[in-house]
Amino acid sequence: MRARPLPPRLRYRSFDVRAADRAGVGRQRLRRRDLVRPTRSIRWARGRPPDGIERIRAFRPILLPGQFVSHLSAAVLWELPLPVGAAGKVHITSLIPAAQPRRTGVVGHRITADRAAVAERWGMPVSTPAAMWVDCGALLSIDQLVALGDAIVTIRRCATTVDDLRGALDRAGARAGVRKLRVALELVRVGAGSPQETRARLAIVRAGLPEPELQVDVLDRAGRFVGRVDMAYPQQRIVIEYEGDQHRTDAEQWGRDLRRYREMERLGWAVVRWTKSDLGVHAAGAVDHLRELLARRG
Repeated sequence: MRARPLPPRLRYRSFDVRAADRAGVGRQRLRRRDLVRPTRSIRWARGRPPDGIERIRAFRPILLPGQFVSHLSAAVLWELPLPVGAAGKVHITSLIPAAQPRRTGVVGHRITADRAAVAERWGMPVSTPAAMWVDCGALLSIDQLVALGDAIVTIRRCATTVDDLRGALDRAGARAGVRKLRVALELVRVGAGSPQETRARLAIVRAGLPEPELQVDVLDRAGRFVGRVDMAYPQQRIVIEYEGDQHRTDAEQWGRDLRRYREMERLGWAVVRWTKSDLGVHAAGAVDHLRELLARRG
């Protein structure tokens, strides 16, 4: 027998058992197979699962006083880049002496109040970006921590500086991931526009080449703005741009890019364009080309 439709107010979003009670939905209906039970007392439609931010917000009704969203889940709420598949279960931290959360779909943590730093995001208590970055030290690689740190200190909504990251790390004391965080912190820079741009910069530096400047404005001979580029060596007049898929699939974006690059080349800049493969199987060739270009223009 087909399940009875839910009331409209519950049909297209996640909800908790108390909301179902208020809407007059019986417990028998909540056990039907068209509903998913991600954790105790929470439901959402099997055919309309929430994703990203909404998936974590679905857990709001289960948070107790002194609990907040943390670790990778906090990064999702702050809309920060994470590796594909990293955001699985929802991370929830309790302030000691409260018990560590233990339930399906949740990774529980505990922390003393003096080491916690909590803000509000999307109506939920959540670790501040700096505290979240330290939390992720045990869960991400050094390069992933650098990419996350770059985003935190660059994106305005995070309102976080490199010194804020350093302060959070100093307060963390001895905990898992601290060594990785210390290495990553020295590589974090303001201005990276994406994790791929971070990876490109790290590849350049680790190859022994000078570190390029980030988010450089290119001007014409009259001082008029031509464009802002991902990375550049202004003295050698070399531009390095990472071309993501959106540059290729968006015809209007692609046209703007080509016109901008033509103007830069007319002004004497060499434009180096890297793609995903230049950070993978063709990384050595991409770096060698840049090395030769720097030598010629050095």
